[in-house]
Order: sequence, then C-alpha cells, then structure tokens
Amino acid sequence: VNVFRLEMEGIIVKGKGCPKPIKSWVQCGISMKILNSLKKHGYEKPTPIQTQAIPAIMSGRDLIGIAKTGSGKTIAFLLPMFRHIMDQRSLEEGEGPIEGTVYFSSVCAPQTKVVSGSHGMALQHTVIMTPTRELALQITKECKKFSKTLGLRVVCVYGGTGISEQIAELKRGAEIIVCTPGRMIDMLAANSGRVTNLRRVTYVVLDEADRMFDMGFEPQVMRIVDNVRPDRQTVMFSATFPRAMEALARRILSKPIEVQVGGRSVVCSDVEQQVIVIEEEKKFLKLLELLGHYQESGSVIIFVDKQEHADGLLKDLMRASYPCMSLHGGIDQYDRDSIINDFKNGTCKLLVATSVAARGLDVKHLILVVNYSCPNHYEDYVHRAGRTGRAGNKGYAYTFITEDQARYAGDIIKALELSGTAVPPDLEKLWSDFKDQQKAEGKIIKKSSGFSGKGFKFDETEQALANERKKLQKAALGLQDSDDEDAAVDIDEQIESMFNSKKRVKDMAAPGTSSVPAPTAGNAEKLEIAKRLALRINAQKNLGIESQVLSNLFQVLVLLDVMQQATNAILRGGTILAPTVSAKTIAEQLAEKINAKLNYVPLEKQEEERQDGGQNESFKRYEEELEINDFPQASNRFKLFFFITARWKVTSKEALQRISEYSEAAITIRGTYFPPGKEPKEGERKIYLAIESMYCSFCFNLELDHS
Repeated sequence: VNVFRLEMEGIIVKGKGCPKPIKSWVQCGISMKILNSLKKHGYEKPTPIQTQAIPAIMSGRDLIGIAKTGSGKTIAFLLPMFRHIMDQRSLEEGEGPIEGTVYFSSVCAPQTKVVSGSHGMALQHTVIMTPTRELALQITKECKKFSKTLGLRVVCVYGGTGISEQIAELKRGAEIIVCTPGRMIDMLAANSGRVTNLRRVTYVVLDEADRMFDMGFEPQVMRIVDNVRPDRQTVMFSATFPRAMEALARRILSKPIEVQVGGRSVVCSDVEQQVIVIEEEKKFLKLLELLGHYQESGSVIIFVDKQEHADGLLKDLMRASYPCMSLHGGIDQYDRDSIINDFKNGTCKLLVATSVAARGLDVKHLILVVNYSCPNHYEDYVHRAGRTGRAGNKGYAYTFITEDQARYAGDIIKALELSGTAVPPDLEKLWSDFKDQQKAEGKIIKKSSGFSGKGFKFDETEQALANERKKLQKAALGLQDSDDEDAAVDIDEQIESMFNSKKRVKDMAAPGTSSVPAPTAGNAEKLEIAKRLALRINAQKNLGIESQVLSNLFQVLVLLDVMQQATNAILRGGTILAPTVSAKTIAEQLAEKINAKLNYVPLEKQEEERQDGGQNESFKRYEEELEINDFPQASNRFKLFFFITARWKVTSKEALQRISEYSEAAITIRGTYFPPGKEPKEGERKIYLAIESMYCSFCFNLELDHS
C-alpha cells in the first residue's frame, strides 16, 4: 500500500484508521449507472486524490483533501455523495436535503436568522456552495452528468439573479442544491424558514475550504454549518490550505483523515512557469507577442488586479484587433453567465479577468495564463496558474512583475521552487535588492498571506456606518429624494431637529438621586439675555412700571422651563443635561407669551394691520408637539397594556382624522419609536404628534360682529 501511494504522486495520509486506496472504479461500490456515466464522459481510472479520498469518504470519516489544481477533486466527493443519497430513504413532505456539499462564495451574507422549516417546504438532499457564481454553474453542470441517469434533481441557487424563480424550483423539489452562501442563507430564512431546511443533511463538503475559513467568510460558513445536525460527515477540499486556515477548519471536523497529494499548495507539474521582470510601459507589447505565439493553440486568460484595469485592457486589445471579453464582479450576473459559456464553448478564446475567475474554473483547451498584474499573495498565484495544465494537459503560465512590485517576488520564488522550476536570475536580483533596501530602512518584510480579511460583524455599529456612507454618497450625487426607505430622511424632521426645542434626559445616576444641580452656564446665559431683552423692550415702548413686571416674568418663565426639565429628569432617576434650546428661540417665545398677557401689540404688527386696512386676512400659525413615545414605568400588566393601547389609539388614522375634523387642526405623526432604555441618536427624535393650526383674526372679527 505504501509503495502504491508513493507511485501515485506521493500520497501522504495523516490520521488513524485510513482505508486502503483503490485502483479502479469498480472497487468504489457504485452502481452500474454511475459506472456507465463515468465511461461515457471519459473518466478511465481514478486520479491520485480520488484513489485515496473516495474510500476514506465512503467509510464515513471526515476528510481534508489537499491536491493540485485540475486533479479531479470534484469527482472525489461527488461519487460518495451519489451513493450516500441513493442509500437513504426517500424524502417526505417538509424534510430538507439529506446531504450538503458546501463551496463558499465571496457574496457576503446579510444578517439573518437561519430557522429550521416546518410543514410544506421543498425537498432536497444535497447543498453545494461555491466560492464564485461561475463555479456554482460549473458544479451544477458536472452534477447533471450523473444526476439524470440516477433520477436526481439539481437546482443552482446563487445571487445576482431573481430569487422568485429559484424558490419556485426548490418548491418543485430537488435532491441537490448548488449555491453561494449568501443566497443560501436567504433561502433558509425566506418565508419564516418554510422554503427549505437542513434537517436531513448528513454529508457536508466544503470545497476551497481555505477561503471558506478565511476570516471574511467565517460568519457565513459557521451560520450554515451550525444549523446542520452534529452527527454529519464533513469533507473539505482545496488546492491550497495554509496552516492557519487548517486550525480553523478542524473546529467543525471530528477525528478527520488528511490526504495530501504532492506538495501542499504547489502549482501542477504540467504547467510551465515563466516570470518576466519588465517595465510597465512594455507589458502590453510583451502581451501581444505572447498572444501571437499561443492563441492559435487554444484559449487564453489574462489576469489583472482591478475591474477598471480589466476594462481598460479590453479596449486596448480590441484596438489591436484581438476579440476578447472581460469578467469581473462589476458585470451583471446574466452577462457573466453568458461570458463564461462563450469562453468555455470556444466562441471567444481570449478572456481578461480579475481573481473572480482564479478558483475552480475548468476550461478545456486553455493553454495560456498571463498574470498581467502580479498576484499579491502566494495562494492567488497558485490558483491563477492552475487554470491551465488541467487533467494531464500541457499549459503555460507567464507572470509580469515590475520593480515597483518587488515585495511580491518572494511568494513567486517560493512557488517556483516548490514546483521544481528554475528561478530567473533577474527575479532573484529583484528580491535580494528589495530585502537589502528594507533592511537598510530598518523595516521587517511581512509575508502577504491573503487571509487577513476581517469580514462582516453584522452589528449595529457596522450598520450605522453603512447608512452614514449611503447618506454621504446620496448628498454628493444629489439623490436626497431617493425612494430608499431605509436611508431616506424626512426634510421636515431635519428642520425641526435644527430649530425646535430638544429636551433630552440621559440616565446616568442611580435611581433615587434627589439632589438638584445648580443652574448651568447655558441657563444663566439665557436668564441674562432675557433681562437685557426686557430692558430693551421697556426703553422702546415706554411701558413704565410694567418693565419690572416684564423682567420678572421673563426670569420666572425661563426658570420654570429649567425646573420642568429637572423634574422630569429626577422622576426618571437620571441627571439633568443643559437644555439645547437656543437663546433666541426662548426669547421670542417668551416675548410672545408676555405680550399676550399684557395685551401689548408690537409696532411692527400695528403697522402691518394699518397697511392692510382691515381688508386682508391676518393669519397666525400655532404649533404644539405632544411626545407619545415614553410613558412612566408600569407597575402591573394592566397599566402596561393601557399605555400600549393608548399609544396605538392616538396614532390610528381614524382617531386623528376625527380630531382634525372637529378641531380643524392638522395632526402629523413624526419621529421614531424607541423602546425604554434606548435613547435616540443625533438627528433622531422619539415619536411625537405635531399639531398645527391657523388662526384668522379677520374671520374671527366677522364672527363676533355677526353674533
């Protein structure tokens, strides 16, 4: 057995109780239908990873499979999966998939709660998740080669397309689901969990497992895996598996077997690698030279680092009479599907892509890979080069690197050495010069692993930052009138928050504190302003002895306002914050109150009335705010029910309409409801009623004359 493993590219097995490898498909214990399908599609004998992984999986053990790109890892977990499904009892109404084959996607999942379903949901056996949507479609196509003969149904569920059609397909029933994790979480949470569930899942496969357990993907992975039964069988595959990611992956495995074929994270030996140190201005001419030499022999992929670089290079190649297409995450999903199909079918033989096409994409007759932009970490280089030289075919990988990208030379040298390829002298010189420069500057050279993403935390702080970015973008683009309800802000509320009174009490001290603090500097300033305003009015209007009364009234009313805030704060068991009312607003409001008490009409208003001559109507607008958000703490259930009912009654349309018709006042519900203990953020207000009414003095006088 050890000699055979050594002959099969040096299979390394870790773990106790690993079964012996197989030499032919017949030894797998699969049905004649699957054997005929294997023969029909040209699978003559098992590859090295298949010889050891298939018997290990069929024995029921958890597995970590590490093999080079294009080595047949997909078939290594599909065949045990088909046998597992066929040996299970048929699904009944309301049961979810039996098996989950999980490849994880770069689509980030929303913050949703995964709920197990109930009666009446779709029937599935298998869930397959992929790193990219393109790989999801490729796995679906691979599954259908065998599922048709076995009578199994496959559904591909991925983002970027309509969800209603995918839900309809799931409701019709499917044993196998191929999906991306974000859309899978949407499906599990859709319709309160009645679309599908994971109760019958007993077999989980994580392809490209290192990327799945990168910190950026871990929340989505764990959210789905934690909802699968704990006695599941879990299988992981990848061409690259850093030690840091392996430690994370083992958290969901139970006494796994590790099968490694060849080196860990190495480029396939069938790929001839070339690295060219070149200036930025000469890269395009060198690319045209390579295309003229290789394009007649097969398809070509050109990798760049950014979406705008992909579109720019596409235009340059079209000008040079090279028909091509570009593929990146900014393209519409339907166009991405069409581009992949055309490239695989040979309709277009030249593709410019970002790293979205670097993992798992299998294209026949792909002879050349050009890294037009140098990969920024080792694993990315391995997967890019692995798009060619698949299934025993010869392939070529060229990498362009400039002097400004010298920090990436170390990873490329490592890849060349591990795959047994000679390192070019100019590349070694570039790396040694970079190390000497960093050493002279006293800097430490840090390895770029590509696994340092923080991912999404799905918390309130992150959501608040996202909403703030939306508001800034809309303000910059002039889209404040957008229909986006989540980010839309009522302009009336903005104006009111700027000019109206804002009385806030913050619960900071322990309940029962009875000491009232001294007036703050802000309140003292307002009192001084009120005194000065009273003296000025007295000087202008010659009110005589009423000036002292006016001044005293100003002080009393301002102090009453401050004491009211203090009383509310003490009743709530908190401390008093300085009122945020502007001095001008307080002075104007109090001046109106005092004028009404003294039956005093300012000269400005008298002049306006004389100009009108009594012919025009004189209107006056009254506004009042009634906060209905907060109520005192209820001492029993009846009081709590009463207050909730009262708030519901006062905000109902029927009640407000009756009051408006009776009083001829406009009543508007504004603000947002905040539960007890939660204070509104800056720019927000608790729910309140805005009461507005117009008073016409001319109409009132007519009514008096008539009476």
